[in-house]
Amino acid sequence: MKELPVLTISNFEDYNQCQHCGNSFYIRSFGKHLKDNLFLDKPHGHDFFILLFITHGTGTHSIDFKTYNVRAGSLFLLSPGQVHHWNLSSDIDGYILFFTKEYFLLDFNYNKLLTLPFFYTHFNAPCMELEQEDMEPIAAIFHKIDHEYLNKKKFFHEIIRLNLKMLLIELERKYKGNQQTPGLLQYQANQLHKLETLIDTHYKEHKQVSEYAALMNISLKQLNTLCKKALNKTPGDLIQERLILEAKRLLVYSDHSVSSVAASLNYTDNSYFIRLFKKLTHMTPEQFRQTQLSEYRR
Repeated sequence: MKELPVLTISNFEDYNQCQHCGNSFYIRSFGKHLKDNLFLDKPHGHDFFILLFITHGTGTHSIDFKTYNVRAGSLFLLSPGQVHHWNLSSDIDGYILFFTKEYFLLDFNYNKLLTLPFFYTHFNAPCMELEQEDMEPIAAIFHKIDHEYLNKKKFFHEIIRLNLKMLLIELERKYKGNQQTPGLLQYQANQLHKLETLIDTHYKEHKQVSEYAALMNISLKQLNTLCKKALNKTPGDLIQERLILEAKRLLVYSDHSVSSVAASLNYTDNSYFIRLFKKLTHMTPEQFRQTQLSEYRR
């Protein structure tokens, strides 16, 4: 049965396992990385965070059925679970960096990582465009991390993690202008992230907004107000969007039937699932599957 490949860091041909970090960190020139891992132009998921910084070349990068242009200065920031693939020019280059939650946790608080705006996988775009004057200092941090990883001197992983945190802070500073709600208070941002995490964990079994309000220990009115102010959406919209995203992944990256996809998302009424999917995508599940598959065959 066809299933979407979900990669770990140890899957990569040019990965050299390090006794200090196991299979939890990786950095390399993007051009060399692609040459040694030719399968990467096919859709795939991963169980780690990715920072991809483009310094040369052009193309497109598709992340969870949204396509972004690639150029020098493009920076992509992907969370575990996101599905992506790309179509890139032969002169593409830059840096690609992988790290796991466990690697970051060795020195820093995981909450800091989770509340970075570009790791809100369903609320904010997982990409940004750096201006020319910002590219050099960001490239310098990538270069420092790469240098430490290659030379492996004493305490090199501690230095890598310090530079990684500095890199994430710099990117958060530059990303703020892209956020949908730049005036959002930190408490509200934290609540929004908590909601996203809960939806991501429970979307199959909990489809009622009241269930999420109870899990967050806030009123239904408070939850609705938060989502309306931050995203101009209702909590119900967010639950449905997460369900439809998973349905899209199953339709395109597996060979499950439409009824099987509906059942896996805990819809007992197949016709209701089809109507909901069509309402939100303007296509039936089978039409969406065929449209996406024809795109990949081009």
